[in-house]
Amino acid sequence: MEKMCANGWCETSFEVTDDDLAFYEKVSPVIGGKKFLVPSPTLCPECRCQRRLAQVNRCHLFRGKSAFTGKEIISLYPMDRDLVIYENDIWWSDQWDPLEYGHDVETDKPLFPQLISLIKTTPHMALFNDQNENSPYVNTTGWAKNCHLCYGADYSQDCYYSEGIYYSRNSLDCLHGQNLERCYESTDCNDGYGLLFCQNCNNCTDSAFLYDCIGCKSCFGCVGLRHKEYCYFNEECGKEEYMRRMQQHFPLTQKEILALQTKLRSLETRVSRMSFVGTNNEAVSGDYLFNSKNAAHCFDSDGLQDCRYCSNIRKAKDCQDVNYWGHPGELCYESLAVGENASHILFSLFVWGGTENMLYCFECISCSNCFGCSGLRHKKYCIFNKQYSKEEYESRVCEIIETMQKNHEWGEFLPIPASLSAYNETLAQRFYPLTKSVTEERGWLWREVIDEIPKVTKIIPATQLPERIDAIPDDILQWAIQCEATKRPFRILKAELEFYRAFGLPIPHHHPDERLKERWLLRNPRKLWNRKCDNCGKGIETTYAPERPEIVYCEECYLKAVY
Repeated sequence: MEKMCANGWCETSFEVTDDDLAFYEKVSPVIGGKKFLVPSPTLCPECRCQRRLAQVNRCHLFRGKSAFTGKEIISLYPMDRDLVIYENDIWWSDQWDPLEYGHDVETDKPLFPQLISLIKTTPHMALFNDQNENSPYVNTTGWAKNCHLCYGADYSQDCYYSEGIYYSRNSLDCLHGQNLERCYESTDCNDGYGLLFCQNCNNCTDSAFLYDCIGCKSCFGCVGLRHKEYCYFNEECGKEEYMRRMQQHFPLTQKEILALQTKLRSLETRVSRMSFVGTNNEAVSGDYLFNSKNAAHCFDSDGLQDCRYCSNIRKAKDCQDVNYWGHPGELCYESLAVGENASHILFSLFVWGGTENMLYCFECISCSNCFGCSGLRHKKYCIFNKQYSKEEYESRVCEIIETMQKNHEWGEFLPIPASLSAYNETLAQRFYPLTKSVTEERGWLWREVIDEIPKVTKIIPATQLPERIDAIPDDILQWAIQCEATKRPFRILKAELEFYRAFGLPIPHHHPDERLKERWLLRNPRKLWNRKCDNCGKGIETTYAPERPEIVYCEECYLKAVY
């Protein structure tokens, strides 16, 4: 069945398959013996994803005060958003009762405005963190120690300015990976030690400027190598010659880094690559997929089965239109940040911890059979934060859903204006970037970036920094650097300076937010095109647009060529 996206600025045609319809029927809730069929979506897959991602700020932190204690806190939300924010220890405690915010649903009125009002008035945790040590400036992170400005860095230690890294140590400016140590500006690398400016590399050590290498040691400027040592721009040169060439490069300067990256990109276009990044898959489409089966249009996930339009999930089965978490999740639809034994979660945000049968819920932990609730823990049979018996719950929810069906709300996710964050603070801006004028034309919130005035002895433009790290004085720790691209000021930490000196790296010229944005631009977009394998001519679905110059092989041809 072909449908047209209901967003007036999009109007993209999209297909709803028989498998999609079977899934909607499968996840449709049965309440009080009555089944409420989930309708087919009104928006195309990309607009649905944009709508979900616009609900979450992952990488922007603000100073503020707890509404409970008045204590200074770091929060996802700026104080001018007029929200009730508690420090995490208080939010998780018994010192407040979320049921005190409960009230009846007015079934003669649309539900969404009432639900949005409830969400905006109930207390929220300042950050989505758990059991971190000496890591106040992190988010969506647990069990981390001595980390700073990291997002999704579970079980990591002494890491800075990174996102989506796990079980890593003493690494800076990395994006997506695990088991990294002493790595810098590395993207989508795993089991790496001493890697600088590497991408899509596994089990490599003491190397720099690598792309798509596995099991390599002491290599520089190489692409597509397997289990090699002492290679320089794909040339095996022996240990002595390799070391001699390395001495010509270090300490690095910003100008030389740019030249080396340009040379590496040129080499990348001459070496074949697989149509997507992933291993041990069956019947999948997307990118960065591992150990998955029957996963269509999915990205950055591991352990999917029978999923569609999902991203950033580990261990999920029978899920569609879900972003983030899993571990595991099952029978979830149109939700974000749901997991840890989450089952049958629909149209919800930040729901985890053995939750099941949750509809239109926000920030609820270890709950079951709840509808339209916010901030609950260990509850069941609640509607709008009000407790009911099982029989009352079922009767009331049936009445509410019937009203939602009449108002065309049932089956829709919360609209973007319901977000607690400005559009340009959310993950939607990363994957679906908009200008301020377009954002405001659509009626969505935009926030101007206003940095605190740093308490420093001076602010120095990045272009005026000494080029080599050995010329940088200790005084830089008392300075602020003005970003070359955005003019935003940022500071250098002592541990960070020591890292740059140990590896012969120059001081960054860009603000940490800008550096994170640049790492994301190294990756292909989350969009699939049809093109042909450049070896056998077979049709493939890939994130490489047909006009791009890279040599792209189907999986079969690529594995034959590399191994």
